[in-house]
Amino acid sequence: MLKILVTAVIGLAAFSVNAQTGFSIKGKIPAKYDGQKVMLEYRTEKQEVKDSAVVKNGSFSFKGKVNAVVKAYLNLKPTEENKETANNDDFYSRNYQTFFLENTNISIVGNQISNATIKGGPAQSDYLLLKSQLKSLEAKQMVLNEQVMRSFRNSKEDSTSKDAPNEFAPQLQRLYSEIGKVQNAFIQQHPDSYVSLDLINERNDGAVELEKLKRDLKRLSPRMKNTAIGKNLQVKLAMAEKTGIGQQALDFTQNNTEGKPVTLSSLRGKYVLVDFWASWCAPCREENPTVLKAYQKFKDKNFEIISISLDDKKEPWLKAIEADGLPWIQLSDLKGWKNSVARLYGVTSVPQNLLLDPNGKIVAKNLRGEELQMELDKIFN
Repeated sequence: MLKILVTAVIGLAAFSVNAQTGFSIKGKIPAKYDGQKVMLEYRTEKQEVKDSAVVKNGSFSFKGKVNAVVKAYLNLKPTEENKETANNDDFYSRNYQTFFLENTNISIVGNQISNATIKGGPAQSDYLLLKSQLKSLEAKQMVLNEQVMRSFRNSKEDSTSKDAPNEFAPQLQRLYSEIGKVQNAFIQQHPDSYVSLDLINERNDGAVELEKLKRDLKRLSPRMKNTAIGKNLQVKLAMAEKTGIGQQALDFTQNNTEGKPVTLSSLRGKYVLVDFWASWCAPCREENPTVLKAYQKFKDKNFEIISISLDDKKEPWLKAIEADGLPWIQLSDLKGWKNSVARLYGVTSVPQNLLLDPNGKIVAKNLRGEELQMELDKIFN
């Protein structure tokens, strides 16, 4: 099954560095964009920053200061007069670009934001190098993604071909593998680069793969490990080691839909799937029918599910349980991302899950789609 992972949580990485004079951005694009706003957005350790500049005589500029190298986002916003046209125009919808912002002079030159050449400090130079190495692969990815979406739209119109996008899964997997190889080589060759740090951080924004994170952190220079993001990755590694395959599951107690406490260890003697989700998480809701199918097949074979919801309001949580027909144990403290069990297990994106054996030991993680059915088939058949 073709998997499209949407992460529930999206953030721009910030990295510690000695800040001195500040940054100066000067942009040059065609004068036909005069009057439109260019938006500059980035996230620091403490806040999300948004700034704007109006294009005048084909030029725009920004000034400011950052206390860290940050991955920033530049976007050309249409005016009210042409917003309706712009919303239907791929040119406008794609008129954005990411770059690395640091306290230096930065130039932006192009016929639109999306393909402008952005020159700045050392981090941006590294980023341009990586982009050049990935250019041909990302072009293939764009074409393939368009084919997948076209096939998906066709499958919705024709019920007899609802699984048509599956034909692209092997091609996408091969392409992702090739992109990963290029990124790995870049990290290996540039251990002291903020771009390498960013690549590793992005890989671990959701579910952490323990061995891969260990390998990646070993590749980083001491300077990168000592940044805020580097230290956070080390915290994630420590958490992943506590909740990795082969480890004893951390016990917890949380209330069910009726407000009654349920403790994980009370289910010892059974295989248990601990499933993290939320009513507002589209990929979670798409995954629920697959989980339900597995539950119905194995519930009488010493198998149970505990779902931990990252909702913060009871009504949508209960409505989603009813709408999706989920008959297993449902728990939540209704604290959203501050859910105590999610924090205990270092969960920063959903869906995620853990499969425990009858002794409470973690035997598998993040089983999605057919993987869950296959793992349970191996256990029970």
